[in-house]
Amino acid sequence: MKIKLRKIGNSSGIILSKRILEQLNIEEEDELKLAVKDGKILIEKISATRENWEHKFLKAGSLQDTDHEMTFSTEFDEKEWTW
Repeated sequence: MKIKLRKIGNSSGIILSKRILEQLNIEEEDELKLAVKDGKILIEKISATRENWEHKFLKAGSLQDTDHEMTFSTEFDEKEWTW
Protein backbone atom coordinates (compact mmCIF):
# COMPACT_ATOMS: atom_id res chain seq x y z
CA MET A 1 0.00 0.00 0.00
CA LYS A 2 1.35 3.40 -0.96
CA ILE A 3 0.52 6.51 1.04
CA LYS A 4 1.68 10.12 0.92
CA LEU A 5 3.24 12.11 3.70
CA ARG A 6 0.99 15.07 4.54
CA LYS A 7 1.76 18.46 6.05
CA ILE A 8 0.13 18.91 9.48
CA GLY A 9 1.07 22.30 10.95
CA ASN A 10 4.86 22.35 11.39
CA SER A 11 4.96 18.54 11.24
CA SER A 12 4.14 15.80 8.76
CA GLY A 13 1.86 12.81 9.13
CA ILE A 14 0.22 9.85 7.48
CA ILE A 15 -3.37 8.64 7.41
CA LEU A 16 -3.90 5.03 8.51
CA SER A 17 -6.84 3.35 6.81
CA LYS A 18 -9.75 1.92 8.76
CA ARG A 19 -8.82 -1.54 7.45
CA ILE A 20 -5.30 -1.34 8.88
CA LEU A 21 -6.56 -0.07 12.24
CA GLU A 22 -9.10 -2.91 12.40
CA GLN A 23 -6.42 -5.51 11.59
CA LEU A 24 -4.31 -4.21 14.47
CA ASN A 25 -7.30 -3.77 16.81
CA ILE A 26 -6.47 -0.07 17.23
CA GLU A 27 -9.23 2.34 18.15
CA GLU A 28 -9.29 6.13 17.91
CA GLU A 29 -8.36 6.87 21.54
CA ASP A 30 -5.69 4.13 21.95
CA GLU A 31 -2.13 5.09 22.81
CA LEU A 32 0.55 3.97 20.37
CA LYS A 33 4.29 3.48 20.66
CA LEU A 34 6.38 4.82 17.80
CA ALA A 35 9.95 3.62 17.23
CA VAL A 36 12.57 3.64 14.50
CA LYS A 37 14.52 0.42 13.94
CA ASP A 38 16.79 -0.46 11.04
CA GLY A 39 15.54 2.50 9.03
CA LYS A 40 11.87 1.54 9.50
CA ILE A 41 9.09 3.18 11.49
CA LEU A 42 7.36 0.79 13.89
CA ILE A 43 3.96 1.60 15.34
CA GLU A 44 2.40 -0.61 17.98
CA LYS A 45 -0.51 -0.38 20.36
CA ILE A 46 0.36 0.11 24.00
CA SER A 47 -1.36 -2.61 26.04
CA ALA A 48 -3.53 -1.75 28.96
CA THR A 49 -1.43 -1.51 32.12
CA ARG A 50 -3.37 -4.23 33.95
CA GLU A 51 -3.39 -6.66 31.07
CA ASN A 52 -1.53 -9.96 31.68
CA TRP A 53 -0.56 -9.11 35.26
CA GLU A 54 -0.56 -12.72 36.44
CA HIS A 55 1.80 -13.71 33.63
CA LYS A 56 4.09 -10.76 34.41
CA PHE A 57 4.15 -11.58 38.15
CA LEU A 58 4.91 -15.24 37.43
CA LYS A 59 7.72 -14.19 35.09
CA ALA A 60 9.12 -11.91 37.80
CA GLY A 61 8.95 -14.76 40.34
CA SER A 62 6.67 -12.99 42.81
CA LEU A 63 3.90 -15.63 42.58
CA GLN A 64 6.05 -18.69 43.18
CA ASP A 65 5.05 -19.13 46.83
CA THR A 66 1.29 -19.27 46.35
CA ASP A 67 0.96 -22.44 48.48
CA HIS A 68 2.22 -20.74 51.63
CA GLU A 69 -0.42 -18.72 53.37
CA MET A 70 0.86 -16.17 55.86
CA THR A 71 -1.32 -15.56 58.89
CA PHE A 72 -0.70 -13.29 61.80
CA SER A 73 -2.73 -13.61 64.96
CA THR A 74 -2.58 -11.94 68.33
CA GLU A 75 -3.85 -12.90 71.75
CA PHE A 76 -6.88 -10.69 71.07
CA ASP A 77 -7.62 -12.65 67.87
CA GLU A 78 -7.44 -16.01 69.67
CA LYS A 79 -9.32 -15.19 72.89
CA GLU A 80 -11.50 -12.12 72.51
CA TRP A 81 -12.57 -11.95 68.89
CA THR A 82 -15.86 -13.62 68.05
CA TRP A 83 -17.06 -14.51 64.59
